[in-house]
Amino acid sequence: MFLNKEVLLSFMLLSFFGFSQENTSVVKNVTSSYDLDEVIVTATRTSRQLSSVPMPVTLITKEQLQKSGSIRLRDILLEQTGITIVSDFGNSEGVQLQGVAADYTLILLDGVPIVGRTSGNIDLNRLTVNNIKQIEIVKGPSSSLYGSEAIGGVINIITEKPKHEQFKGSLSYFARGGAKNELDINTNVVWKKKKLGGVAGVNLNSSEGFDLSPETVSRTTAPHQNFTGNLKVMYDFSDKLKGTISQRYFSQIQGNNSEENKQEDWNITTKLSHEITNEWNVDYTFYVTKYNAESIFNNEKTNYDQTLLRPEIKSKNTFNTGTLIFGVGANLESLERTEFEGVKKFNTPYVFGQFDFNPINNLNVIIGARFEDSNQYKSAFTPKISSSYQINDWLMAKASVGYGFKAPDFRQLYFNFKNTASGYIVLGTQTLYDLYGDLSTVQTIEKELKPESSIGYNFGFQAQPMSSLKLNINLFRNDIKDLIDTFDTQLKASELNLQSGTRTFSYRNIDEVYTQGVEVDVNYKLSNNFRILGGYQFLDTGDKNQEEKIKSGTVFFRKTLASPAQRMTLFNYYGLPNRSKHMGNLKVFYENFQYNFSANIRVIYRSKYALFDTNDSQGIIDDFDDFVSANTQVNMAVDKTIFKLMNVQIGVDNLFDERGLENKDSFTNNDSVLRLGRTYYGRIQFNF
Repeated sequence: MFLNKEVLLSFMLLSFFGFSQENTSVVKNVTSSYDLDEVIVTATRTSRQLSSVPMPVTLITKEQLQKSGSIRLRDILLEQTGITIVSDFGNSEGVQLQGVAADYTLILLDGVPIVGRTSGNIDLNRLTVNNIKQIEIVKGPSSSLYGSEAIGGVINIITEKPKHEQFKGSLSYFARGGAKNELDINTNVVWKKKKLGGVAGVNLNSSEGFDLSPETVSRTTAPHQNFTGNLKVMYDFSDKLKGTISQRYFSQIQGNNSEENKQEDWNITTKLSHEITNEWNVDYTFYVTKYNAESIFNNEKTNYDQTLLRPEIKSKNTFNTGTLIFGVGANLESLERTEFEGVKKFNTPYVFGQFDFNPINNLNVIIGARFEDSNQYKSAFTPKISSSYQINDWLMAKASVGYGFKAPDFRQLYFNFKNTASGYIVLGTQTLYDLYGDLSTVQTIEKELKPESSIGYNFGFQAQPMSSLKLNINLFRNDIKDLIDTFDTQLKASELNLQSGTRTFSYRNIDEVYTQGVEVDVNYKLSNNFRILGGYQFLDTGDKNQEEKIKSGTVFFRKTLASPAQRMTLFNYYGLPNRSKHMGNLKVFYENFQYNFSANIRVIYRSKYALFDTNDSQGIIDDFDDFVSANTQVNMAVDKTIFKLMNVQIGVDNLFDERGLENKDSFTNNDSVLRLGRTYYGRIQFNF
């Protein structure tokens, strides 16, 4: 099947060059999507114009998805400011926002959560970009609206829905070669006839997998085949009462008979929207989702089975003084997995409210809070206040302060996973003590994890000094108390009766952790044909307990293994693991509207980062530890629309074949420090 990609790419190249002739003498007046002020719903759970939202929000449009050649959610998130994809042990990947770990980023699909985390992370490759209208990213604590998993922020995937009577569809075929062999087939239909409308789509994706370190026995990623089907049906009972039923099903088989992983993920959402009066709307939502994963590893079968039911009622009331949102609901969750004993259940009723008002001219204030109770942890109250002030016609100031909360999950308490083939085990804190007794004499490892809490601050400016230039500057700080993070216990294998060289990972609370920095986004429309997007984040992180140890003069380090020990100072302190101080992106888009031809080049940069302490300085990372080297990836794509019936796209990811091979010596048998080489892809899409 993969051999057919060479024929497809050849055909697409011929089509592209045959139809991309440009007549530069003709000038056409075109209104770009740049000039439109998009509407978002995630930040306030109401429809708001992006420019008016008083908190840092990133919007990824359908156009950006298509132009970048993205086929999975991971592809497009990599190119956004302040966002990076980080690997945990076992190469589990997650989204890091403003330096806050991936465990604390909530992934939503049309406003409801996706479940099934691996090592605390949602596998972003489970999510196709088929039928996505836009992706909304809210940075900073959002627990006032979304609960405990939203300490770092929220990523909400908004899918298509028809707005008027129509019938349209598409069928696309995507092939990727080079360092990665992948096929992706999409079909999508949108229709509406009188009171009945719907969206239906199917995605088929397969890959031969790839191996970043062929000298080792195991492959980085095994071959897979997956299927995603989605169906959304909408019916207008009247002008005042509208109903929606949406369903998504995902199934994947990865690996072979000796090491095989099967995943199933389905959800159903039923929603009634009732406009009781012109000022009072009520939404009734019932959501159920189930995620199941079965794995065969080292001839042992494991199972992960998670179910979530969520009934919710949300009311929106509009007054002369502002808009009030009030909601009540419950999360009813159960989890059964091989690494646990029995079925674990979470029952969490909650209530939330938000008031959006303008106390004076040019000043908008949003005050919100959420209260939730649970059968597993203490109740939590999470308030937030955001505001924006229009200084003049082109400059607006924005500020927000929010409180976040996250309780320990059962994985962090009861996990018992052993991967002796790769030389590591992962144990929940209570499991660690149950198996090996009191470890306080060996290393300080707490049996009882504390709930995590955080306060996030964001302050910035939104400026449009000219019609062609938009600028956003945001300063942020997240103070996280009792952060739960994975760490290498550095317990000796002999003390635990394990195979020599086995590393033991567990979980711990890190007091007074902070992440702070600045983000800058620039959107410049050079002309009707050229648009430039750029972004930069500076990130500073640290653990105040570690800083106090350094100040006390009790921490020593070595510049090299042979050099003498030196007392560490704060000048040598680097910060938290897996955080880069500098990240940036630059994107240049060209569009010829007359001939329906476009091209773009996109550059993503991440500076060096450390995974763990490598020079014996009490687990504290300093400037002389081993660092994963900085990397720059350049992607480019061109596409052509032919007779409005067909789109052809070709592209190259990692144009200069940046692979990170210089990291192999310092981080042996660790594929997370390596990168996929140059890949080529082509897409052909038929529209009807």
